[in-house]
Amino acid sequence: MKNLLRILYPSICLSVSLMIAPAVLNAAAAPSAAEKLYAELAKLNAAERSKRLEEGARKEGKLTFIHTFRGKLARDQVRLFEKRYPFVKVELTDMGSQDAAERLIAEETAKRHLTDAISLAVPDLPVILKQDLIANYPTPATARIPKKFQGFIDKENRWMPWYWSEHGISYNTSLIPPDKAPKDWMDLCNPAYKGQVSFDPPETRFMVGLYTLMGEEKFKQWLKCMGENQPIIQRGHTQRMNLMLAGDHAIQGDNFLYEGALAKKKDPKTAFAIVYTAPILAYAGSMIINANTQHPHASALFSDWTLSDESQKYTADEFRGPLIGKHPYLPEDAKIVPFGYVSDDIVERLHGYWNQYIGKKK
Repeated sequence: MKNLLRILYPSICLSVSLMIAPAVLNAAAAPSAAEKLYAELAKLNAAERSKRLEEGARKEGKLTFIHTFRGKLARDQVRLFEKRYPFVKVELTDMGSQDAAERLIAEETAKRHLTDAISLAVPDLPVILKQDLIANYPTPATARIPKKFQGFIDKENRWMPWYWSEHGISYNTSLIPPDKAPKDWMDLCNPAYKGQVSFDPPETRFMVGLYTLMGEEKFKQWLKCMGENQPIIQRGHTQRMNLMLAGDHAIQGDNFLYEGALAKKKDPKTAFAIVYTAPILAYAGSMIINANTQHPHASALFSDWTLSDESQKYTADEFRGPLIGKHPYLPEDAKIVPFGYVSDDIVERLHGYWNQYIGKKK
C-alpha cells in the first residue's frame, strides 16, 4: 500500500504513509452513525426525506468541504448553495483531487474527523475505498442522471457523480493546419509531431482512460512510440494549455479541453481546435461523504444539491461538463469513452510502463 501511495500521490509524506495502521487499512467497519442515518432516510418518501435533511442541516449549521474545483470557480458554486440554504455555513478548502484524497487519509488516520465531504475525481478513489473511509449514501438524486451517464453511478452508493471531465486532443491551428492535424490517439506517434506534443507527468486518470480505450498491450505500444517522439513533460494543465495557445508547442495530448474552448468563445480568432475524431476520455467528478462526518445532514444536503438544476446550470455556464443538460462546447455526437477506476495492480503497471518509456526521458 505504501508503494502504491508513493506512485499515485508522490507528494504524500513518509510520516503520513507510516501512520496508516493495519486496522484502518483492513477493517470491514460496521456502519457509522452517518450511514445508519442515510439508511433510515432512504426509507422515506421524497418530501419527508427532504424535510428531514433540511431540519438536520439547520441544526448542524456547518459543512466542512474540500472542493477540487479551484479558486473563484469553487467559491461561487458554494455561494450558490449557501444562498439556497443560508442556514448552512460552508467551510471551504480547494485543492487538487489527489491532494484532497491524501488529506482525508491523513486526517482519518490520526482520528481527526475534520472533513465532512469532498468533490473527488472517481479515478482517484481507490486508495480511499481501500481504507473504507467513505459513507454509503443512497440518494434519489441520482435518478435524474440521464441514461448515457448512468455508468458513472456506483451500485454500492459510495460516491455520487455530479459532473464529468474529459481528456482529449487539441492543437494550435497556427502551427498545424486542420489537414495536417492528428485524427486519433495513435497519430500522436507521427514523427512530424516529434517534440511538439505535451503531457503532464504521469497522471493516473489519463492513463486509465487510455488503458480503457486501447487495452494494455496497445497502451504499452503507444507509450513506447510516444517516448521515441520526445514529448514535452510539464506539470500543470492550465499552464500547458496557455503555452500551446501562445505557440510554444503544437499539440496537447493530455488535457481538459475547456480552457481552450473558453478562450475560443471569448475570442474566435484563438488558434485552438479540438480533435473530435479521436475518442474523448470521460470520467466523473463525484461527491463523497466521510463515513465519520460530523455534519451528516449538511453533507447529504450539499451532495444532493450538486445535481440540482441550479448547480448543473452553473457547471455548464462555467464550461465544465454537466450530467444534466446540454454540454457547453462538446457536440452531442462526440465519441466518449467513459471510465472509472481500476485495481491497484493495474494502476501500478500503467505507471511502470510510463516510467519505462517516457519517465526517463524527462
